Amino acid sequence: MATAFSQALNYLTARSRTVQETSKYLLRKGCSPQETQEAILRLLELDLLNDKKTASQWVEYTMRCKPRGKDRLNRELRARGVDRAIIEEVLLVLDDDTEYELALELLASRHVSEWPREKLFRFLRYRGFSFPVIERIQLYYENLTGE
Repeated sequence: MATAFSQALNYLTARSRTVQETSKYLLRKGCSPQETQEAILRLLELDLLNDKKTASQWVEYTMRCKPRGKDRLNRELRARGVDRAIIEEVLLVLDDDTEYELALELLASRHVSEWPREKLFRFLRYRGFSFPVIERIQLYYENLTGE
């Protein structure tokens, strides 16, 4: 277990990880399933692994640095192995108004007024913004351009 535990600690120094990510990493590094499980339990005990904290940090980071919508964040967190209940809880901070503000922030440095509606829709949908938010954004830019 000492090897698995120390490998897990090294893995966690770069950034916080989920239980699933850490388990897969240790198994990939050649640790036995039992060693992996013991290391994971110890890390959970020490609160060095915490899916809820990791998910919250990820949502805060993306809202601050790389704005994304709820749908995209949901997909990313599920891919990292976060439980659905935790995802729903941490995504409560993103209501439609917050998503709208994030979308405006994302578009601020782009020449959106010159884009066709379809391009704006694809751009925002790919980044996980909901349909009501995209419609609000489209109306906002239509009102700016007078179309």
